[in-house]
Amino acid sequence: MSDNLQLMAESALTRGLYGEAEGLYQRLLAKHGNSSDDPIVADCLRGLASAYLGLNRFVEAEKAANRALAIDEDYWGGGCLQVGEAYFLMGEASRLQGFLGRAEFFYLEAMTHRLGHLGPSHTAVAQVNARLALLGLIHGLYPDLNEMMLSCYAIYETSPSHAEFIDFLELPATFKFFHEQGRRVEAEALFKNAMNALETLFGRSHLELANLTRSYIFYAGGGAPNLQQWQRRVTASITLGENMEQKAEQYIATLEYDKAESIYLLQLRLTREQRGEYAPEVRHILINYSTLLRRWQRNDDAMRIEKLVQQNF
Repeated sequence: MSDNLQLMAESALTRGLYGEAEGLYQRLLAKHGNSSDDPIVADCLRGLASAYLGLNRFVEAEKAANRALAIDEDYWGGGCLQVGEAYFLMGEASRLQGFLGRAEFFYLEAMTHRLGHLGPSHTAVAQVNARLALLGLIHGLYPDLNEMMLSCYAIYETSPSHAEFIDFLELPATFKFFHEQGRRVEAEALFKNAMNALETLFGRSHLELANLTRSYIFYAGGGAPNLQQWQRRVTASITLGENMEQKAEQYIATLEYDKAESIYLLQLRLTREQRGEYAPEVRHILINYSTLLRRWQRNDDAMRIEKLVQQNF
């Protein structure tokens, strides 16, 4: 029964059902003896900490992870991987509360443990690197931020789990969190720092600048100060053409039609601004967009686009 409970708790956690996961982990703790120092209890506490993070209960998350760390340290020794996992959870809790110095300390401890057990090419190590880069983008103080970002990008290019580099860096999720918490000043600072970093590393023509702008606009609702000037700065300098079209085709191939639509709409707006309403490039994008809509079984929308093409081109 205990094994079934743990599988159910892990499944709920994976599916984002954090309240359900919390209840299941609490039942597991009661079953194993909540006050015991058994490593099974530490496993439950780490799961509970993850559930608390999903529920925005950061103080409780850090307490649960800290207790798991103490149990594992006593049982397995201070250098075990489980201690590193507890440090990572404590780093997450600290970062989400805005305690960036504490978060950096915990992430660096997690890095030491993960590197020692998993090696530098492991995705779990890449995850910590990405979190450290995110801290640098939030407060803009790391002198070696560019090198850290390049390292993250090298790993991202070989990682199948993220469609966009900004997702790898957790930027959309952080914009969403800041917006929900009413922390608009921090969101704007993160956007500016991230924009500067991406421009420095990749130039103004890189697609990730458009991805970053789109994500920020979506969560900020266009209401943050200075957004428009930053948006103009990005969109006026993005090179249209093959890289955006290829990105849309990649999304279509993986059936992520909503993301492909976002690319086409952004490309369409920028092309109209730069080339004019009736440019051949606009017609080309509209035809691609219509093809996507028909593949998506949005035939009425596709017919409207096709009629627009016939009338204007």
